Amino acid sequence: MWKNITGQKQVIEKLISIFTSGKVAHAYLFEGTEGTGKDAAAIEFAKLLNCTNRIDGTEACDECSSCRKIASFRSEYFRFVCALPAGKSDDSDSDPIEKLGAGDFDAYLEQLSLKSADPYHRVTMPNANNIRISSIRDLISKIYLSSPKGVSKVFLISEAEKMKQEASNALLKILEEPPKNSVIILTTSKFNSLPQTIIGRCQRIHFDALSTEQIREKLSGKAENSAKQIELASRLSFGSYSRAKKLLETGIEDIRNTALDYLVALLMGNYAEVVSISRNISSRNDKEKTRQFLYFINIWIRDLLRVKNSGTFADEIVNSDLKDRLVKLNRNFPDSDIFKIVLELEEAEKLITQNVQLTLILVNLSFRLKKYFG
Repeated sequence: MWKNITGQKQVIEKLISIFTSGKVAHAYLFEGTEGTGKDAAAIEFAKLLNCTNRIDGTEACDECSSCRKIASFRSEYFRFVCALPAGKSDDSDSDPIEKLGAGDFDAYLEQLSLKSADPYHRVTMPNANNIRISSIRDLISKIYLSSPKGVSKVFLISEAEKMKQEASNALLKILEEPPKNSVIILTTSKFNSLPQTIIGRCQRIHFDALSTEQIREKLSGKAENSAKQIELASRLSFGSYSRAKKLLETGIEDIRNTALDYLVALLMGNYAEVVSISRNISSRNDKEKTRQFLYFINIWIRDLLRVKNSGTFADEIVNSDLKDRLVKLNRNFPDSDIFKIVLELEEAEKLITQNVQLTLILVNLSFRLKKYFG
């Protein structure tokens, strides 16, 4: 049901208009900020196309067999495609899920269960960096299968920018000559990373960033989080509900303060403390926690730039409750090259996906950042 979607009123109205017009396209590209409901809207649209008991003709009932199967990813007419770890072989057209190792298969089922419970959940698996060619070949083999009259086969390709070139080329052939009664929905938060040939063959639907109020409302009621934590997560997520949720799961106040402690230790030349913090953050090889840590350093740095450009007062400062510490940092280190610091942080985040030792990433980052702080 559309009530499962937070905000995105214009998107919902557009999808309803598409459905009621009877002119459903063969391919759509849902693009916009991460965590704004692109996958969730795609799932709802798939339900609407195949619901057997629609509400007012414009909304899926969420109760019929078709709706329940799609919501639980068990429908033969709804296929979810995402990045996967390497399987036994990419050379055949058989289901790539069946070729996963036992551990990866269990992880995939767990992620799918979380996605079913919360369509805003971002599916993440170890060593799953690309949408594999075998996944697209499997899509091709299934898209040509016949379906009952009035039933649409819907294929959701989540984070489509993760397709390798060969996977994109294989998908392009389907987009050029799509079979009837089939809909392919690609979602991406990195629109410019997709080939223009793919973009040009899809109807594009843009998703706006959510407001702080919308995220706060969706997060409210979670007993394990305080009002202050929810407010912080809503403000620091920059319009992404899934990011706000991750921030709360990681421990938003602790990791924010740790990121600031890291910067202070770095600037004061206390490298023993820098190494200690780096080891604590990267312990247990926790990539998500390390990624969130870098995210907070990035926020602190961008706030520092705002202070630098506006003096002691700036309404747009994200960490406004700790503005005094930012002002003091700027006063002590006025010649920082913020632009190059941000580039170094982005490069460090890329290294996380390349299986580089996490502590090494953070320690090496500290030496590079020190150089640009002047």
